[in-house]
Amino acid sequence: MIAQHSKEDHMSVIGPSCSLPSSVSPDCGCAPKQQTGSKVAATASVSAAVAAAACTACCVLPFTLPATLLALAGGSIAVLDHAHGWMTLLAAAAIFAGWGWIAWQRRKTGHPIARRILALMIAASVLTATTASWFLVAPTVFKTLGIVKKKAVSQDG
Repeated sequence: MIAQHSKEDHMSVIGPSCSLPSSVSPDCGCAPKQQTGSKVAATASVSAAVAAAACTACCVLPFTLPATLLALAGGSIAVLDHAHGWMTLLAAAAIFAGWGWIAWQRRKTGHPIARRILALMIAASVLTATTASWFLVAPTVFKTLGIVKKKAVSQDG
């Protein structure tokens, strides 16, 4: 059965969420006041913010981007410097394992070692040995390049 609505249900202007005017709130709760002045001010402030962002991107970005990239690169180099010790140990372990694998394969198959493999393993061994001895080589390299590490002065008095 279809429910019958009265004519008054469809003709009501004030719905259940609206409140009638009172001495505390003179306007109806449903009908917001049109404030054209605040819309203009809001539009002007948003436009100014967008213009400021565009000017910042065009004018400030060329100055800040290189500095930001250099800071990122410096931080990455510092992280790699701290990883130097354990990465050198890992590389040495890989070199020893590689030479062991080559010796085992040579003994197992009896085939000679390919020249390319031998050249690559020798190069890797020399580079790893150079890396492992960096603490001995670094002072000479830094002195040659004119880079001097400053030592901290103690304040013992």
